[in-house]
Order: sequence, then structure tokens, then C-alpha cells
Amino acid sequence: MKRNICLLLAGVLCLTAFAACSEQKTLTEKTGHRLYVRDDSKSEKVTATFINTQTRASTDTEMKLVSEGEEYNTFSCLGDTGAYNRVVISYDGSKTKELAFTDCVSGWYLSSYGVTPYAEGGETITEVTYDVKTFPYRTYQKDVYIWKPSDYDANAKEKYAVIYLEDGQKMLDANGDSAECWNVAQSVTGMMAASDHKAIVVAITTPELTRYDELTPDIGEILTDEYNYNNPDGKYFSDFVCGTVVPYIEKTYNVYTDPAHNGICGSSLGGLESFYIGMEHPEKFGTIGALSPTFGLYADETWKKYISSKDFSENRPFVYMYAGDWRADNGQGADSMTHTLADCGYPEDKYVLTRLEDGAHLSPFWRAIFPEFLSAMFNGHIF
Repeated sequence: MKRNICLLLAGVLCLTAFAACSEQKTLTEKTGHRLYVRDDSKSEKVTATFINTQTRASTDTEMKLVSEGEEYNTFSCLGDTGAYNRVVISYDGSKTKELAFTDCVSGWYLSSYGVTPYAEGGETITEVTYDVKTFPYRTYQKDVYIWKPSDYDANAKEKYAVIYLEDGQKMLDANGDSAECWNVAQSVTGMMAASDHKAIVVAITTPELTRYDELTPDIGEILTDEYNYNNPDGKYFSDFVCGTVVPYIEKTYNVYTDPAHNGICGSSLGGLESFYIGMEHPEKFGTIGALSPTFGLYADETWKKYISSKDFSENRPFVYMYAGDWRADNGQGADSMTHTLADCGYPEDKYVLTRLEDGAHLSPFWRAIFPEFLSAMFNGHIF
């Protein structure tokens, strides 16, 4: 796996110039990334608006109709993933929210159920199947779902990367059209169709009644009493993940064991706990995905004290953060964390915060943005 980490500072300085000349750049199959769109409304015209989230530069590209079917029409165009990381699809008088556009994206399916990822030319997943492993956890049994791609080979010389997910019951829903489902299996299948990256997914479930305990680390005073945070038990959960789940996965499945091939991701409290687990175990996780994370539960000084206490001399995870609206979707906390990481001397090329200004604290937005985390994990950047 390539982990060529580009310097974000240098990247930001050149993005404006790069985006400004992108419309004059003629893309080819070698220089551009092909995006597919399935449209079940069978529009006559579909337009892709590619967006750079750093500069808000954009360019419109009319997509070409490449096939017509009974259920949907398929459109396609080339885009520049070096200049843009989002796309908005306009069709039949409607348009989508901002969707991830990276080298890890194959296609987006526009249907009456919403916008979902899919793999053009690859496996079409209508029902997600996965292994289930149950572990004893405190006073109950905790389920862990393990999804493998259809071409998974237990004896292959090339091993698979592992994506660990918190609140896993929301990620791998056999009901692919569920509003709460992230369609992670479809995203990873699309990534494998569009690139040479390969991965399995390990989704760790958390019951609603205990998630405020399990996904809240005890690193200092909690600033709110709005919910029941009386028993922050994130340390136990972190030890369970790294002491029980990870060893089981590495023993049972054909996977890499180095941090470069292991990522951990979640949203809301799951994003908070994923950040905490990655910081606790940088020797295991090379990438952290914190989507709409609840960093604001703690004061900035609490975070500074915690992060400053960690030894990152051997390994330092790449931290991918996403947030929607600054107030309604934990954006303020995510913004503060970028300053905290900088104050603690965390290298600028090892973290990024990307946002969607009108993004809500809802699964459809995390589904739409998840491939950016995949790009952060497998490419070391989102542009």
C-alpha cells in the first residue's frame, strides 16, 4: 500500500493555482479518474459539479450516457482528483448533496432510496452478508460483524487491510436501503473496483443503552450533563478492541498487522472513541477517522494535556476529521481539535479537517463522505 503523505501546507498553497487551471486541463484515462453515476429516474442530462473544499473552486462537466437499462441509466465522465475532492450530481431537476470524489470512488447510485455508493464493473451488492463473532463484554455478549469482499482469499499472498468501525450496527446493514446504513460494504467494493486497494471490514456493535459509557473516554471533566455520562468506560472499550478483537481478526483472517494497513473510524461518539483508540494505540492504527466527533465534551486544555502525554516517536496516525454545520454537527469541536493538534506539535501533514457547511448529524452525510476516509487511509491524503 502506498502511504505517500503529501504536506498539507504545501498542498493548500498550490490548490488555488491547481484548481484555477483545471478547466483548461484535458483529462485522459491516465490523468483523470472516471466517475460513474446510475440514475433510476433515467434523466436525459446529468451534470457533475466537481468541488475543491479548500478553495471552493468548482467546475461543471456534462456526463455522457454510457448505457440504458430497465432499472437505471448509467452516465460517466472523467474528473481530476488532484484538484477536487467532492462532486454534486445534477439530474432531472434535482441535485445531490456533496459526495466524496476520490480515487477510492467508483460510482454513485441515485435512487428513490437515496444516494448510495456502488462498484461499476464490479460486484453489485444488494444484501450484505458477514461473519458474526460474539465476545463476552462486561455483563453481556457483544457482536462483531466481519465483512469480506467476494474475492477474499484466505491463502492469497497479498493480504488485506482492515477497517475497524465503531457503532458497527449502523455500518453493515443487510437492508442496503436503510436510512441509517452507511453502505460501507458498497463503498469498499467500489474502492476495490477503482483502485488496487483491498480490505475487509470489522464492525464492532454498541447497544444504545450502553454507548454513552462505552464510547466516552475518561480523560478529564466532561463539560455537559445533557446526557448520561456518569460512567465513561472508553478505556475498557479501547482495551477490548485492541486486546480481544484485533488479535482475533489477525489470527483468523488473512490480513496485514502493521499500522499502515489498519484504520479505525466512527461518527459522533464513535468518532470520539475512534480518535481515542487511535491515540492510545498508534502502534496498531495508522489512520483515524473521526466523523462529526464529539470533541466538545472536553475542554481544549484537557485535550492538550492528554495528547501531550502520548509518545508518538515510533508511530503517528493520520487523523481524518469531518464535520458538517459548525454548531449543529460538532464543527466547533473539530475546528478546535485542529488547533490543539497544532499546539501539541502534531505535524501538519498528519491531520486534515474537511467539512460540509450544511451537513447534518445524520448517516446519509457520513455515507456520502466515507470514501474520503478511505482515501486518507490508503493514500495518506484526500486530494
